[in-house]
Amino acid sequence: MARSLPPLNALRVFDAAARAQNFTAAARELHVSQGAVSRHVAQLEAFLGVSLFDREHRKAFLTPAGAAYARTIGGGFDQIEQATREIKEARERLPIRIRLFPSVAIKWLISRMAEFHALHPAIEVRITTIQSRVRFDPREDDFTIQIGNVAQPGVRYDPLIPIELLPVCAPSCLARMPVAAPEDLFAQNLLCSVQRPQDWARWFAHAGIDTAEIARRMRLSMKFGTSALAYQAAIDGMGVVMAQKELVRDDLANGRLVAAYPLALCLEDTYYLASDAIAHRRSDIQMFRHWILSRSSENSQLQS
Repeated sequence: MARSLPPLNALRVFDAAARAQNFTAAARELHVSQGAVSRHVAQLEAFLGVSLFDREHRKAFLTPAGAAYARTIGGGFDQIEQATREIKEARERLPIRIRLFPSVAIKWLISRMAEFHALHPAIEVRITTIQSRVRFDPREDDFTIQIGNVAQPGVRYDPLIPIELLPVCAPSCLARMPVAAPEDLFAQNLLCSVQRPQDWARWFAHAGIDTAEIARRMRLSMKFGTSALAYQAAIDGMGVVMAQKELVRDDLANGRLVAAYPLALCLEDTYYLASDAIAHRRSDIQMFRHWILSRSSENSQLQS
């Protein structure tokens, strides 16, 4: 059965006028004209069939019926306001959902999350990894870290991590078999992930090696399910991996890995932070976005 309700705009105007006991003050609160307040009150009185205000000159006083009605609907508005506040606060407490490749999570994001948690301990971040192509879905994600920025309506893309290829290995591996020229790497155990086997060929071509020679001499000794596994194999001395430099920056800084040959290849591909533009109204979403982009800015400063 349909509710028998008065005009809701008129009800809201009456509530403001009843609280202020003044049409001018109510007009200022609602950002409308005094005439609009008078019209809405008259509309409500016509709907109810009673006078809600006694009007004397430029003043208005609640009638007994108006005062009783104001108390009742005022309580109703208080309940609506409280319910709205609770819904909004609950929404603010939703976890931030971010989906990304395992290697980016393990080698880049997780090591930085302790800082975010220290800054915002009340904000929960839920990290999900996926090995197939990452594509932003606002029903499942608040953020993704993905390669490329395929146009999607309402999705915002921020450049996050450049992709720069560099052959790296454990210091012990290089000590056993030094590399003086790019061609020397053909004698090494070459490691890669199953998702990025083409990176070695790209790098050798960038190093000036003929395509035919690459096809003849390049042998990938081991392929791993994720880049993070390939990087760990390199740390353990199993061979040389073609790494995304930003993802092994901490390993290079700590000496777990070293450049097998000091030639890097910058790709046009970039990791982007994708997010729903509407969701940026949430304060926690805004804080996370600003924080993670500041980490990207620090990386850029280190590279410059």
